[in-house]
Amino acid sequence: MKNVFKRGLKLLTLFSSSNKNITTDFIKDNISDYRELGDSAFKRSFERDKSLLKEMGYLIEFDNDKWKLADGYTISGTRIIEEIKKNKNIDTNRFINIYQILKRYLNLNYEFEKQSINISKIVQAINEKRRISYKYKGSVRKVYPLGLKQYDGQWYIGVNEQSIFKTFKLSNIDDLKIGSIPNLHNIDNVEINFSWEESMTPLLLTIELFEDRYFIFKNKFTHKVKNKNLFEGKLTIELKTYDLQGLIQFLLLTESEIIKISQAEKNKLLEFINE
Repeated sequence: MKNVFKRGLKLLTLFSSSNKNITTDFIKDNISDYRELGDSAFKRSFERDKSLLKEMGYLIEFDNDKWKLADGYTISGTRIIEEIKKNKNIDTNRFINIYQILKRYLNLNYEFEKQSINISKIVQAINEKRRISYKYKGSVRKVYPLGLKQYDGQWYIGVNEQSIFKTFKLSNIDDLKIGSIPNLHNIDNVEINFSWEESMTPLLLTIELFEDRYFIFKNKFTHKVKNKNLFEGKLTIELKTYDLQGLIQFLLLTESEIIKISQAEKNKLLEFINE
């Protein structure tokens, strides 16, 4: 897998050093891992690497605008690529370590894509207090989702089904649909603990970020805002969450600054990142 990371980094470097469209032949000639591959193998590797970079926020597209003299591939992406362009020396290990954090969410197979879509729907339903329906081992369930957690490498959803709290394994859920009506219940989902979390406490911290970024990415993790303050377009938010994975992704996407966190909470977050 490390070779995939390195190829991705080499692709970013190749595009950052060029201000014009890049042809397929140029890409193959300038990235050593591609040179010895046949056409079919190169196409599969290149498409796989493009998909990985897309998940990381970089979009490589073929540009064949008839008004331009030359066609080829161009790249667009997030603020990360701008940082890469500014630096003469790119730290490969740092790139890989950041991806290690994101890889919990980012995978290239279909099962992840299905699960990722379901997670997005569930988080929306939790935040907006909507009902969802799905097939679980052949049985149709209609429930109110209250929490979404990962345990031992598997995702689980905690729900209210006919006034009873139940847990379902996300990988066994199919045909998930979200209801159209919000605010259907008044259950406080943040305090719901799964059976393995009886001894856990939520992580507490205060962050600062631009207001628009918070509203764009706030559904990336389940959390409760205890206090917030807006000044000159920047939000200062005091929050608590059990969703450490979602919090990490949120911090990376929004470039939030943690301005208040206890040493114990910091150690908890660092321990989770280094697992």
